[in-house]
Amino acid sequence: MITLLHDKLKGLLLLLLAIVGVSFIFFGNWTPQGGRDPASQTLGKIGGQSINLNEFVAAQRQALLEITLQSGRIPSAEQSEFLNFQTWIRLLQIQAADQAKIDAQPSQLIATIKKNPLFQKDQAYDPEIFQRFNANFLAPQGFSGERFNQAVLDSVRTDTLLRALASTAFVVPEEAEKKLQQLFGAVHAQVVRWDPSKTTPPEPKSEDLESFYKANAAEFAIPPRRTVDVVEFLAAGSSEEQRAKAGEAAFAFTSQFFNLPEGKARPSFPAQAAGAKLKIQTHGPFAPSESPFPGETDPKLTAAAFALTPDEPVSDYLPSKNGFLVLHLREELPGRNRPLSEVSSEIRTRWQEQARYQMTAQAAQLFTQKANAAMAQGQKWEDLVKAAGLASSTLPVFTPADEKPLTFPDADRIRSAVTLIDAGRVSSPLRTQKDFLAVYLGQRDPAPSATSASTLPKIAAQLLNQRRGQIIRDWLSGQATLPENQLPPEVLSQLRGSL
Repeated sequence: MITLLHDKLKGLLLLLLAIVGVSFIFFGNWTPQGGRDPASQTLGKIGGQSINLNEFVAAQRQALLEITLQSGRIPSAEQSEFLNFQTWIRLLQIQAADQAKIDAQPSQLIATIKKNPLFQKDQAYDPEIFQRFNANFLAPQGFSGERFNQAVLDSVRTDTLLRALASTAFVVPEEAEKKLQQLFGAVHAQVVRWDPSKTTPPEPKSEDLESFYKANAAEFAIPPRRTVDVVEFLAAGSSEEQRAKAGEAAFAFTSQFFNLPEGKARPSFPAQAAGAKLKIQTHGPFAPSESPFPGETDPKLTAAAFALTPDEPVSDYLPSKNGFLVLHLREELPGRNRPLSEVSSEIRTRWQEQARYQMTAQAAQLFTQKANAAMAQGQKWEDLVKAAGLASSTLPVFTPADEKPLTFPDADRIRSAVTLIDAGRVSSPLRTQKDFLAVYLGQRDPAPSATSASTLPKIAAQLLNQRRGQIIRDWLSGQATLPENQLPPEVLSQLRGSL
């Protein structure tokens, strides 16, 4: 759940902050399996200093507070990956601010708090709102005034650092002008296509099929399947009170299947359902990728079904669209890998299909490379298309940035492609659902003068913001890979993926 800050919902937001925030209290009390002391587990290093689990949890709590203060958004407990990533990034930024000897003054602390929309009413600071935030969010989590002030001061310091880094960004006027023309200049374009179905792939050798099978065996496996009995506890209405009553009934029903006294057998699910006058519905067999419960789309229900075992055949009560479900394992069918001899015809078909697409892609790539080289030497597009035995279709004139729907096939792919090439050039091949295509841009008309006057400043500002963001991302990537900084592999991977 992510809750957006809004003046009319500010009271509700503060209540939600309290509810969501309490879930993070338990981060600090978590002890890993085996009873090991969390303090003995090193998660990484920042500035050469090891970060153990307790220290990371403390930093994580500060990051949670900072995210809430800066954005008015509450990351839920399910967003642990996001929170972990933001915590490591925050630690990197604070370390760099320390090295740069960037400090923040008390006046900046006060000004930052008063400017925060979270504590404002009618665009003015309201002490009462701040006190409610303190009571509903800070106090339940044990945030002292000192820790709150430190989070704000760290935010001021890191913002100063990032602004200094981003201040080196600049955009030359020619860049903005070129982007304007690419987006708002009407284009005259043609398209050529390659149909894979018209390509004849070679006959695969036995070793080709065997190699393909080994690389894709999981795709030809029969997945495990489950059949479950289900009883549902329907809420009498949509109110929270009515839903809570349904939950209480579901809890009472499931309780008889858990924490059984030693020597007592688990009661029969069908018998208990019948005694409670609950209708049993049976679903299955179904695979882990399916949603077998009518009207339900939550994948957690299917996951819960596959978590059942003969020793623990009854689920906890699970939220559903209209109340709560309780699942009972009726039958489990294990999955299995099918041998090559059983799927040889499927393997051959898939191999030839892949070969057909690869050959078509290579032919399209070869044509576009040769065409661009030949047109640079003065040859005409029409002659190159004819010599290659292709057919070129002329598209209606359109403006890439125009929101008006385009009616020709693959319009969105083509719209994007023409913004990346110059007139007299052909794009790289683009794969569609049915074939491959390439776009030739014959001419781009100048953008209308009225559009230039109103839009050019906006494009320049957008390019500048993008450049600033790229500088910060590049800097973060560099900081993360310094010898004195050791971040978890998943954080490094996520950081590289954001570049």
